[in-house]
Amino acid sequence: MIQKIGPVNLKSKVYDSLKKYILSLNIYLKESDFHLDERQLSEKLGVSRTPIREAVAKLEQEGIVKTVPRRGVFVHRKSKKELIDIVTVWAGLEGYAAHLIIQNSSKEEIETLNKYCQYSKDNVLSDLDNYSNDNIKFHEHIMKLTKVRLMGEILESQLIHLQYLRKKFIIESNRSIRSIDEHNDIVKSLVAGQPAKAEKLLKNHALTLVDKIQESIKS
Repeated sequence: MIQKIGPVNLKSKVYDSLKKYILSLNIYLKESDFHLDERQLSEKLGVSRTPIREAVAKLEQEGIVKTVPRRGVFVHRKSKKELIDIVTVWAGLEGYAAHLIIQNSSKEEIETLNKYCQYSKDNVLSDLDNYSNDNIKFHEHIMKLTKVRLMGEILESQLIHLQYLRKKFIIESNRSIRSIDEHNDIVKSLVAGQPAKAEKLLKNHALTLVDKIQESIKS
């Protein structure tokens, strides 16, 4: 659902709204590409087509959408191999992030990760939507705590392609419960200043997505 937006900072608001809308879609639910209709987007957002086109151009630079001549704009679907490659890079960077976090962030700063871990095995199943969002924020905050901005920027441009899948998989009850335990163990190891243990936990946590991608994505 897209809400109409006001005139303040129109260009950035259109971009943010369109990106949020795209992230709400499950583009891997079906094999066909998801088409973005410029006219419909203009009507739903209550803006002219010019800021829509500007937002689309920026999203295309980020690899989130693609323009197909004489067909229009489509949400860009990564192949199975590309998704697995992204997870592999993500696992490696998050593993190294453990060392940077312990080196560059205080114990108090690291403990701020706990705000995304306020779930129990009993209540997470009744609040999966919020947990799914907090799960994504947890990993974004991991990169922020490294205090190496470039690492976050590199990952952000790629991990957006995994957000559809991460939300889908986290809704599975067993995975959400395991994810809670894994997040808590990661935070404990970082707070305790155990980079090798935290690296292993972060890598293994990320790489669980590989099996899910193998099972769920056809090509």
